[in-house]
Amino acid sequence: MGNKSGSYEELLDETKELLMKRTANHYIMLINLGMSQYDLELWYKAILDRSKKGKLSKEQMLAIYTEMSDLDPMRISEIVDSIEKIFDEDHSGSVDINEFMRGFILTTKGDLETKVEYTFRVYDKNGDNKISGDEIKKMANAILRMLGSDEKKIDGPSQAIVQQFLGQFTGGENGVIYKQDFIQTVLQNRELLAVLSPFYGTAD
Repeated sequence: MGNKSGSYEELLDETKELLMKRTANHYIMLINLGMSQYDLELWYKAILDRSKKGKLSKEQMLAIYTEMSDLDPMRISEIVDSIEKIFDEDHSGSVDINEFMRGFILTTKGDLETKVEYTFRVYDKNGDNKISGDEIKKMANAILRMLGSDEKKIDGPSQAIVQQFLGQFTGGENGVIYKQDFIQTVLQNRELLAVLSPFYGTAD
């Protein structure tokens, strides 16, 4: 996913486009996450310098979390495992730096509602304030990987959990999840938070 082999400038622009869109809502969300554009650029450069062609291995992700976050060391391994499952779609053993940045932000910045909104934006690829079509498929596949399953070899229990998850949202089973419905439903249901782990283990 994302820019696989671009220059620093191209990679940074891609992540800034995702994290800092020029609308009031995105700007407010960025403030809620406690980040300025300057902070993001310094942070991104520090992480990029550790990467290999814009990709991070599991060992590199563990080192970044250990050195650059104040998370409980006992949870870091669990979090990195989960980020790898969600974003390593091609099972290459590495994660695109842009995807890692999103996961890192979700686990280290902002209050619970901000994290839930940010999670929605991770899956709302075209920014139309709804998750539909291929976006729902990608979200379902990410959940399957979180459950230790494989989208190519789906076991019954995991499939049931995904269907139950989608069924919690108005219209979810019909192929569309709207932003406000996603936020309200996840905030009201701790089981959904668990399915979307690891992003909420440090929620306020």
